[in-house]
Amino acid sequence: MVHRRTLGIALVTATLVVALLAGGLFVLGERFAQDSYTSEYSYDVQLTTNGTLSNATVLVPVPVQDGDVTVRGAIDDGDYYSQPEAFSTRIVETDRGPMLEVSVDEFVVEPEYYRFVEDGDVGRTERIPAGEYDPDDPDTFVRDRQSYELTLRIESDESIETRDPVGSEPVLEPRLDATETTCLDGAERCYEYAGLVYAEYDADPATEVSIRVSHRGENSWWAGGWSGNWYADEVRVDLVGPQADWTSASGELEAGRGSYR
Repeated sequence: MVHRRTLGIALVTATLVVALLAGGLFVLGERFAQDSYTSEYSYDVQLTTNGTLSNATVLVPVPVQDGDVTVRGAIDDGDYYSQPEAFSTRIVETDRGPMLEVSVDEFVVEPEYYRFVEDGDVGRTERIPAGEYDPDDPDTFVRDRQSYELTLRIESDESIETRDPVGSEPVLEPRLDATETTCLDGAERCYEYAGLVYAEYDADPATEVSIRVSHRGENSWWAGGWSGNWYADEVRVDLVGPQADWTSASGELEAGRGSYR
């Protein structure tokens, strides 16, 4: 009888210890999550081409909330990263709404040729003269595209609404004919729309230019590993030859991605 009572007391004690440990770990995890919780917006622009552009001006969408361009201050203050430095950027007002203007007098693209070389157990690449490049040799290759990139990050003092950002968070503008679509890869809400891009530059007829603009709002925290949720907005267009007009671009917004506590 004494043995049974002792065993029962031990089981109750063990259960209490496990419960206290689990509760303590939960409280500790919640504290870590709260202390590490951060919210951030990102804005990225990339222009990639395989040919030289002259007298180039490109206007691309910007994130807008309640009529205000949320990246205006950072752009005006130069609080962003961009390369190459020959490009200039500014927010401009157009009859299609505010946009980011990216311009450069000349963006020279010169192919670079390389060879893959085995060096013991480690391979490496070395640059070679154009005359040594052989398109039939798999160990030689050419890099014939160069890019302009702009990257901007803005921290938010408040949690970002990532499940339903349209109307409550900055999204890329202008946008036309937005339609909700079926999400295919884990997002809760997805939209397709027509964006607008203006491009004007001189180039060879075969020159290809790809323009990508993305905006993202994200919450993140630490709870035994990094977790987070976000929405992602992107506009993209591919052009060929010289340009001097507005063109429609493909827009896509995915909301409600990631985990929610």
